[in-house]
Amino acid sequence: MPFERMLDKEPQQFEVLLRMMGYVMIAILVVIYYFTSQNQNYQILYPLFIFLLILLAPRISHSIQYRYGSKTRRFAFFIIDVVVVATALAAVHLSLLPTFVFLFGLVFTAVNNKISMMVSSIAILVAIIVFYICTIFIFGFEDYFQQTSIELSVVSCICAILFVNFANYYQNRRVKKLDAQRQTYFKEMNRYIELSNQLSRYAPIQLWQSIMRGETEAKLEYKRKKITIFFSDIQGFTELSETLIPDDLAFVLNDYLSHMTEIAKQYGGTIDKFMGDAILIFFGDPDSQGVEQDAKNCIDMAMAMRQQMKFLRERWVKMGYSALHIRMGISTGYCHVGNYGAVHRMAYTIVGRDANLAARLQNAAEIDEILISDETYKLVKNYYLCAPQEPIELKGIHGSIKSWQVMEKYSTKQTHQHWFDYEYKGFQLVLNMEEVQNYEYAELIAVLEKMIERIKLQQDLTNSSGIVKLKLSDEVKYLN
Repeated sequence: MPFERMLDKEPQQFEVLLRMMGYVMIAILVVIYYFTSQNQNYQILYPLFIFLLILLAPRISHSIQYRYGSKTRRFAFFIIDVVVVATALAAVHLSLLPTFVFLFGLVFTAVNNKISMMVSSIAILVAIIVFYICTIFIFGFEDYFQQTSIELSVVSCICAILFVNFANYYQNRRVKKLDAQRQTYFKEMNRYIELSNQLSRYAPIQLWQSIMRGETEAKLEYKRKKITIFFSDIQGFTELSETLIPDDLAFVLNDYLSHMTEIAKQYGGTIDKFMGDAILIFFGDPDSQGVEQDAKNCIDMAMAMRQQMKFLRERWVKMGYSALHIRMGISTGYCHVGNYGAVHRMAYTIVGRDANLAARLQNAAEIDEILISDETYKLVKNYYLCAPQEPIELKGIHGSIKSWQVMEKYSTKQTHQHWFDYEYKGFQLVLNMEEVQNYEYAELIAVLEKMIERIKLQQDLTNSSGIVKLKLSDEVKYLN
């Protein structure tokens, strides 16, 4: 419908339409005044002035908008509105009801267009000048503030009601439309966030965040950086996969990977990929805390993974699965890191000698052992107790490689140890003093004393070879 199309116009277009509507209403009121009042003097020519102004308004609006902007255009047209109203006031000789309607419409326009106090002051001065010029040279001095005729009063009220309601109806319709658009954008944004969160699970969280912030572009490129690489796998997982049904195997693998992923996220590692039970993680890109701190974070992560694996192993054994152990290798060096592949399918990964070295160190490590390269050791030797290993020959690596086994972290700030972690054949002790309450000490001491007594008893009953000792009488009978 034409009326609906008018109401669907943009605010600037509707402003022009509303202004033209107001001008036509003013012209009608001036013409009615001409025919219902005895003070007739050129008022009949006022519609020609309005018609000429309506024809020139689009060109004036476009010219001012192009040269000075929308704000200046809005102020300029308010001055034109003031000239139109001042001319109309002179034409009706300040007849009471039309004067009120004209001034009300002008104030309504000023409020809607957010006219400043300075422009309003200039407009008042222009209105006074135009009013007196029109009064002196065109419409003459007559009796002002005369009582308005019935016809003019009725039409003035109708015009005022139509003008205000038409503007308010458009504004309410516009608000509802904008609210509907906002709801649509809100739903689309939620959908976009949900999809992006799902897609983020297929890429390193650091890379996804960097792309979302606009710091990284998804294009084929790489850079050379010094990073620390971590590689691990589960000892005996291949043999386990042959004995478990697929559902049980998937449970164990997902349970392991989910815990290791959370630990990597906690220490700021970039998870490159999962290869079955193997995990490749690196530190230093896209976020880095410095080469030394990246290496320390990597080793802290490895020690936390080893500790978590003990709890997982104990739980899996209780569930009937085999006891599983992990091996870990860490290397630090320069690698090329970035996007590799094709334009339509790429992967964010690392390429370089030290990536291969970390994988080879992991293969050479014993169960629950963390092997680090000599370069990594030089960065962290002041923070961790490391045991030197014999130089080893690694497949694909030229020359003998010197490696170090990470034993534990130096504790310089604490005089009393709060964490005890010891595992040996048939024996495992994990004690966190920070989680033990004061009233539980007696119970713990009693349990440990029972363990000590049982170990001493076993020591008395067996010889150095672990065989049960015979009593003296049993030995005599045996000799006979």
